[in-house]
Amino acid sequence: MNRHWTQDEIRWMRANVGRMDLQSASRALGIPLVEVEKMARELQAASAGAAARKPPSTHREAARELSHAHKLFEKGMEHLHRREMEPAARCFAEVVDLHPDEHELVDRARTYLSVASNGKREKDKPLRDPVEIYHAAVFEKNRGNPSRALELLKKADRDGTDGRVAYLAACCHALSGDVEAALAELRRAIRIDRQNRVQARIDADLATLRTHPGFGDLLLEG
Repeated sequence: MNRHWTQDEIRWMRANVGRMDLQSASRALGIPLVEVEKMARELQAASAGAAARKPPSTHREAARELSHAHKLFEKGMEHLHRREMEPAARCFAEVVDLHPDEHELVDRARTYLSVASNGKREKDKPLRDPVEIYHAAVFEKNRGNPSRALELLKKADRDGTDGRVAYLAACCHALSGDVEAALAELRRAIRIDRQNRVQARIDADLATLRTHPGFGDLLLEG
């Protein structure tokens, strides 16, 4: 079984590998030499990959890198929701290490890297953080499970003031075929944040609402 490394231990290894021999590192950390050697190889491979990375020179290359970053992130989320914390942490760490230019995605990856690392010790605890719950709901919606996403959203916005949650709920209801509930949530989302009206005009998740007169009325309201 692979040893669980804490983020503090990994940071220490990154800072010190190459500056001291691995036997000394093993003694300093109190970790068996074989595990220290394995982690050193992983860090060196990651470092080599980052060093070899060239910035994209064309729009197509940039799009390919962004797609790879998002696939890594989604894979990490999939592991996270199955409570597979170590592979989740590896995916999020790869996003951070290999795609530093994708600032928004890297910030989210760092958040979930921390969640995955802490979750190794707390696997059986349910999701509690509203941001974490919201992204879990996005994941469920994207994988074709809007009913599960709606269950999660009930826990993500207890005071009813988060426009993102209302908008996502509208999308989930629309995908489930519940037009009236979708329109009600969309109305609330737009009331909280008018930018949601702009997004609603182009969102494929809301396609089932487009023939309903109430949808057009929402988009035209001041």
